[in-house]
Amino acid sequence: MDSYDSDSSFEAENEYTETNVNLGYASREPTGDTISHLGGFSTWLDPNRTPPVSFARCKVCSSPMSLLLQLNGDLPQYFPNDERRLHIYSCRMKPCSQKVGSVRAIREVRKHKVEGATRSKAEKAILNAEPQKQSEDLGTTIFGATSSKSNPSNENPFSLASKPFSMSSNPFNSLPSQTTLAAKPPQRAQEPSIETFASRLRISSPSPQLKADVPGELWPQESAFPKPYPYLHLDAEYEALAPVKPQIPEASSSKIQTQYSEEDSTAPNGLDKDLFESNLDKTFLSFSDRLAQNPEQVLRYEWKGNPLLYSSTDAVGKQLVPSNGKTKTSIGMPRCDSCGAKRVFEMQLVPGAIAALEEDDINLEEGMEWGTILVGVCERNCGEIGEVVFKEEWCGVQWEERG
Repeated sequence: MDSYDSDSSFEAENEYTETNVNLGYASREPTGDTISHLGGFSTWLDPNRTPPVSFARCKVCSSPMSLLLQLNGDLPQYFPNDERRLHIYSCRMKPCSQKVGSVRAIREVRKHKVEGATRSKAEKAILNAEPQKQSEDLGTTIFGATSSKSNPSNENPFSLASKPFSMSSNPFNSLPSQTTLAAKPPQRAQEPSIETFASRLRISSPSPQLKADVPGELWPQESAFPKPYPYLHLDAEYEALAPVKPQIPEASSSKIQTQYSEEDSTAPNGLDKDLFESNLDKTFLSFSDRLAQNPEQVLRYEWKGNPLLYSSTDAVGKQLVPSNGKTKTSIGMPRCDSCGAKRVFEMQLVPGAIAALEEDDINLEEGMEWGTILVGVCERNCGEIGEVVFKEEWCGVQWEERG
């Protein structure tokens, strides 16, 4: 038997590869992270310090939006004295879909006072840092991601006692010392699909309008918002990819294709092959293939990494992909509105989040229509010492094509 004839024998001889990307998974059961979650309502670092009311509104219709994600964004490796949270909101009014401003990202940050020399060194380290897997597990720091390679012993990888920082200085000391999670085994790859990833949602009745900002006015009461999406906890692990199968020799490939054509009159090559291939978006196929290896993922996290694009031909794709075809996080993203620093990629939501959030909405006809939501943030994590501040960050939405 030729080596390319057996998937099982090939996978048995080759190990799965871990990437620097942390994958988030939705869970109805508590995961030990009391901050990160899908759906529900936002919670704030300081209950008495909330965002401007305008941040709660869709930029298209001014209706109040719904929370898609709240993420514990603490990065002790880069910002050891800062508390961070990310909030992503989306408008549920159907006319706003596919329009800029209907999805918004908020960075919440509180900087604690430190000696000037210490902060200066930290900022220099941030700007010079390269995106690579840290010895202090970044995935674990964000929301409990585990790495099989970083846990050679039988020690529980979810225990804070195994981390290089102590409970007294750990910004996650509100978490239990050990969780009951188990690492997910590599998931079997599934065939990519070009169909929509989730059921549809129709919001026909208009939501109550929010008033303009008034100095000192607090974030609106929960009753002012649409019915929230279900509250789902987040679990995480490093992305594991199946080994790449060897290419089928050209002669064998031709033979297989000939047999397929003779045996099945509905084979793809029965169509106009040139027309079929010209209508394929190779970027989308790569997106689908990558997600198919871990189909339950709802988000992808990699600080200063490269996003996985849904399309290279839409406005966002053209904005992020330069002429050489290589995606770069700092190309195309506008600089920080507050301090002028460049923005870097931090995380993205993927269609698994739609399936998780809309799973119980069996009576809904139309749903979210995005393919991925990319979030780029200020590289310096700008803010004010001792104060909780809110900054709107760059949100690049790649939508599903209609029709």
